[in-house]
Amino acid sequence: MNETQEMVAVPAPATEIGNVLQVSDQMVMLTWVAFLLACFALYKLAWKPICQALDRREDKIRQSLQAAEDIRAQAELDKEAQRVMLANAKQEAAALVARAQEAAAATAKAVEEKAAADAAQAVRAAQDAIRRAQEQAVGELRRTAAELALDVAGRVLDQKLDAPADHALTDRLLQELE
Repeated sequence: MNETQEMVAVPAPATEIGNVLQVSDQMVMLTWVAFLLACFALYKLAWKPICQALDRREDKIRQSLQAAEDIRAQAELDKEAQRVMLANAKQEAAALVARAQEAAAATAKAVEEKAAADAAQAVRAAQDAIRRAQEQAVGELRRTAAELALDVAGRVLDQKLDAPADHALTDRLLQELE
């Protein structure tokens, strides 16, 4: 055998403490005592701060979730309010258009009626003016005819009347003709 094999084959000398892989009751008890002391120390020193930190984190998450829910609910309310406002605006616009159309129709009717009344008034005024002009022309024609008749009659009779007598005779003849 070679030296390496001899070293491996040599048994380890037994010590007073014992083998590391060997379990002793005393070692188990000491491990449990150390574990319990460590747990107690952690409980007294670190458990409350850890629990408080976890509680704060839980509260923060809960508040964030509640805030998100509130924001979502408010967004829904805002969306519904926006829909209502849009519907109201459309109704108001339709009503405004209808009122504008009614006002335009009423204005157009009033303008037509006024134009018709103005036209009728203008026709009446024109007819009155024509009638007055016609009466004036007929009167003028009668006077001229009477003057001509007197002139012709005066020449025929070889009698000349003076101007005031001519006018008196003309007026009398006009009254007889009417």
